Amino acid sequence: MSFRNTIRLFSYAVAIVAVLAAYAIIGNNQSAAYKTKLEAVYQQSLTELSECLDSIETNLTKSGYAATPSMMATLSEDLYSECSLAKNELSHLPIEQMNLGGTYKFLSQAADYAEYLSEKTRTGTEISQEEYENMLKLLDYAKSYSKNVKEMVTRCTNGGDITGNEVKSKNSGANVASLSLDFSQAEETFSDYPTLIYDGPFADAVLNREPAVTKDAPAKTRDECLKIAAKALYVQAKKLTYSGDSNGAIPCYSYTMDGYTVAVSKGGGYVAYILGSGKKTTQTITPENAINVAKAYLKRIGYKDMEQTYYAVENNVCVINFAYTKNNVVYYSDLIKVGISLADGKIYSLEADGYLTNHKDRNDFSMKLSEKNLQKKISSHVEIISSRKCVIPKKNGKEAACMEYHCRNKESGDEVLIYINTQTGEEENILMLLYSDNGTLTK
Repeated sequence: MSFRNTIRLFSYAVAIVAVLAAYAIIGNNQSAAYKTKLEAVYQQSLTELSECLDSIETNLTKSGYAATPSMMATLSEDLYSECSLAKNELSHLPIEQMNLGGTYKFLSQAADYAEYLSEKTRTGTEISQEEYENMLKLLDYAKSYSKNVKEMVTRCTNGGDITGNEVKSKNSGANVASLSLDFSQAEETFSDYPTLIYDGPFADAVLNREPAVTKDAPAKTRDECLKIAAKALYVQAKKLTYSGDSNGAIPCYSYTMDGYTVAVSKGGGYVAYILGSGKKTTQTITPENAINVAKAYLKRIGYKDMEQTYYAVENNVCVINFAYTKNNVVYYSDLIKVGISLADGKIYSLEADGYLTNHKDRNDFSMKLSEKNLQKKISSHVEIISSRKCVIPKKNGKEAACMEYHCRNKESGDEVLIYINTQTGEEENILMLLYSDNGTLTK
């Protein structure tokens, strides 16, 4: 090789090294900038969480003094808003969310309990001494938890760095507890959290409710549940692999096969859920076909008298809501969701928690008020398209017998479902119907 070519190659090599070095510097600068931005986001979420907890503490304190319906309603609305914001900020932080059960329960119950007391005040019912003491207990927990979070904010203000695996103090150089550990320790605040007895969606009686279908059902062995799971996937039992068992609200054995997970309840051997995987890129059957397939499938695995209500299509999977129906009464609490692949018409997913938790023998549907009188409760701005008897779930875990009126707005043409209580004539709920090419949803 000539001296000139050697010099040329050397020059190229130097140039390449210089370019790579420049890219490395740019990459490091970009990485540092990203980390700085991420750190700012984390610290903002932590600060806003602390501010939310301050407001929760203040509103719980005020609730102990409020005596009028309007004030209790205002405080209840503020608490609900602040608790929702607090949950949102928690979800943005780099902490182990699974270890925050007590925290989320407190944030849910604080707002829920205030709403419960607000409703009592509105109806002229006096708040009992026990209920007042429950508010004070919630206040104590709010103060303690807020204090823990304020300490985290103070540490960050003094130079703490959240983005590392450990929060390191830039001032002292000493390692201190990671943010996840901080929140795990703060979670101990709720180690002796009381049981609150009241009517509300986050009341302990609702959260800890035993599943009606499986609680007293005969126990099934793991092998028996394996055969049930195999039938659910149309395969032989040897094709499935046992993947573990859960002891949650509905204890189950779980099995896997080719991207599928099937869980079968230990009590009674009911298919509790099916989870499929993989994208469905084609469509060979219609949603109407999928509904028929899903209904037949439910009968096959032991869920009878299920009628479809609404469906939605996403990523070529049609998810249909089914509700238990008897004597022309729809029981919306007894819900099963079934996903059918539009690519091949096969089962893709199933979720039966609603049915397994709520299904039971009920008294015959009764109407204290005539349908003629119930229709008088409907707004004059809508026309009734159709009606049917139903039982709907309430926030407090109870149920209400209703007439469901499918209505259309006379001016806009928008469609809604209006539920009138057959015993009291009160409007229990209003749902807007949202139609699209992908199905029908309610809001």
